[in-house]
This record gives sequence, structure tokens and C-alpha cells, in this order.
Amino acid sequence: MTSNECPSSQQCVLGNCSVHDAIPDAAGDDASVDPDAPKPDAAIDAGFDAAPLVCDDTGFACAGNSATFTCGGHCWVRCTTSLTHANAKAHCLGWSGNLGEIDDATEQACVAMHLNDKTWIGLEQPTTATQPDLGWTWNGATAVTFTNWQSGAPNDSDGNENQQEQCGHMELNGVWDDEACSSTRAFFCER
Repeated sequence: MTSNECPSSQQCVLGNCSVHDAIPDAAGDDASVDPDAPKPDAAIDAGFDAAPLVCDDTGFACAGNSATFTCGGHCWVRCTTSLTHANAKAHCLGWSGNLGEIDDATEQACVAMHLNDKTWIGLEQPTTATQPDLGWTWNGATAVTFTNWQSGAPNDSDGNENQQEQCGHMELNGVWDDEACSSTRAFFCER
């Protein structure tokens, strides 16, 4: 098919026809469609992008007190129930979130304002780690790029990697410390 033979509902490019769905105007005539006009869904999409984050704990299971807040453009919930790291993570997953991940100093300061006890965040270190300060990730998946460890931490309690403290929590002053994952703490979830 040559460029002169393309049907009107298709756009010809370099002598070949390629499918092009024309957007008809109100009269049904696709000849008057402005190719530079915004896509019909652009206004709708912009509305979603500009909509404020709805942050609530609907569906979140917490036997203790819970509080929701926003930090870093994400919805957070704090639960005062003391659970092991694995159980806290399971509660967060049940809420379609994960244990909190701190991306930068601004988010750190925001989350720290909501502390009322030592609280689990999503810091994890694999049991294959060879040094206390290596291999930390957020929830076993995302590399940790911002840190706020307290002085000397992470240290596996004695400075030697012995797989004793493979999870992290926030202290009352907001600094992070490594701890045994079997310990029980309040926890932060984020989504």
C-alpha cells in the first residue's frame, strides 16, 4: 500500500500504513482532530496526580493503639502492640503496606515525631552477612541509601557479626539500632 492508498482511519508513515485510532470530535468527523491537543484523559490523570493522599488505617489490624499520618508522600500507621519483626511485617502486608522505609532526612524527622516507644522499621540484614554494617536492606528488597544509625550501630551487640541482630528499630530519640528480630516492639507500617 502506498501513502496515497492509506484509509482515512489510518496514519501513513514512510509509505506504510500504521494503525492510528482517531479521536472523533462531537460531530463524528475525525478530520478536525488537533494532533497537538491534550489527550482526553490528561485532565483526569492530572486530577488524580494532584489529589491529596488519603491516609487511613482501614483494614489495619492493631490490638493496641494506632495512629495514621503522612510522611514522605506516603501513608504511615503506628501500632503500639509489641510484636516480633516478622509478625509486625505480616501485619503491614495485611494492610497492603510494609514496615516503614526511611528515604531521607526529611522523612526521618517526620516519622520520628510519631515515636512513643522503640519501634520496628523495615531494616533487615541477611543471615549471610559477614559484617554487622553490611547488607542492610528495606524489607529484604530495597538498598538502604539514607541511614540514621546511633553511634556504634549496627554492631550485632558486640561488634562481631554473629547473626544476633538482623533487624532494625527506631529508638525514642529517632536513631536506629540493630536488634534481634525475635524481640518485640511497636511498629511503623508504610504504603
